[in-house]
Amino acid sequence: MVDRQISVLGTSTELISVPVDEKVGWFRRKLVSREFTYLEWTIDGIPLRRVVAWPNGEVAQDVTPIQNDCATRDYEADYLRAVLGQPVTRDWTVMRDGRVPLLVCHIDFDLNCRALTAEITYSEDVVEWRDIAWQADYEALDLAEQEQAVVTLCFDRQQYDSVVGPLLEAVARG
Repeated sequence: MVDRQISVLGTSTELISVPVDEKVGWFRRKLVSREFTYLEWTIDGIPLRRVVAWPNGEVAQDVTPIQNDCATRDYEADYLRAVLGQPVTRDWTVMRDGRVPLLVCHIDFDLNCRALTAEITYSEDVVEWRDIAWQADYEALDLAEQEQAVVTLCFDRQQYDSVVGPLLEAVARG
């Protein structure tokens, strides 16, 4: 068996600024910036967006729908089910190839914009986010074409479930 480094999955509250089309008169509209909070995945205390930053240090604006004011509760629940390896009720929650989105478009959560995805595997003791990479749902994933290193993260199954499970339970309670 290959010795895998086990990371600690967590969350942190993050703030994102999103352009919103607002009515400012009978016929005029303008884009204004609105701030929204959401829960970001953290890996050993570091926000996932920073873990997968581009080589120049730039981080993506993509987010999770977890406790995100822009996401519906149904979508948030399906997203968390997918991250836990449970069946989802909406096909568009996961990529057509079965990969699970970790971060999605901060404006409309559309998987065709681009999403950070992983093949998630579960064993009795370990959860793996394999081949973490950026992809759009309308084309096949090409791991060789990634602009940054493709990584795999491993988590202790019990610790992972203790983070993600309560998030899904909170959404279910409403």
